[in-house]
Amino acid sequence: MIRANFERLNGGPVIIALATGLLTAGCVTTGDIQGLATTGLSTLTGSMQPQTPTASSASLTPAEQRLRRQSNAFRKTVWEGVLIGAGAGTLWGVIQGDEAKDVLLKAAIGGAVGGLAGAYIASKQKQFSSKEDQLDAMIADVRRSNQETEELIASARQVIAEDKKRLAAVEQRYRKGQASQSEVASMRSRITDNQAVIAQASKGAHEKQTMFQGAERRYRQDNPGTDTGRMQQELAAYSRKLNTLDSLAGSVAVA
Repeated sequence: MIRANFERLNGGPVIIALATGLLTAGCVTTGDIQGLATTGLSTLTGSMQPQTPTASSASLTPAEQRLRRQSNAFRKTVWEGVLIGAGAGTLWGVIQGDEAKDVLLKAAIGGAVGGLAGAYIASKQKQFSSKEDQLDAMIADVRRSNQETEELIASARQVIAEDKKRLAAVEQRYRKGQASQSEVASMRSRITDNQAVIAQASKGAHEKQTMFQGAERRYRQDNPGTDTGRMQQELAAYSRKLNTLDSLAGSVAVA
């Protein structure tokens, strides 16, 4: 059975899922881990995650709505839960023994993103028996994240352009006495919300990158002599896109 305890990590409280009797056969089932993956994990990590600012959908432009939809792909509570859920059946099969507690705990702790690399590898091992197919699947995942990041960047640029235009317009109207101070403040608050959406997406994308990098290293260690150059190239492209996303997140503040 899974129980949750409060502990302290780096001076702050975190929730850690502990498997009672983890090493005793039959005490922890795939269902237990699956339950943690699909429900408990989101609860555990969600309490430590800043929530994406929400506004009435009617008040958002199509670009702002699209930005928020796209940013969800990089929210940790979303992709982390999907990852662990996909690998839950394999996890119980591969992490029994000395590694069991360490892997499960690292996968459950919100801040230990690197620990998810093992779960990610496990999910690929479950889906594909061939090492080559496992690598191809990981490359495809990074490539997909690259595409999602590129689409997010395009939306962020459009939202930033809209924000600048709207802010300039309302400030001009304010100077002419045609807009109130509260209207200007509301516009600035809207820009701040958009900045938070981009910043949170960027944070999640970086955490995903850490997981991918850890998986590439582990795969290379487990398969000496295997060429992971294609995955490294995709990761390098991902890194460049994240730099662009970071710069956009910073630019919203001065829009």
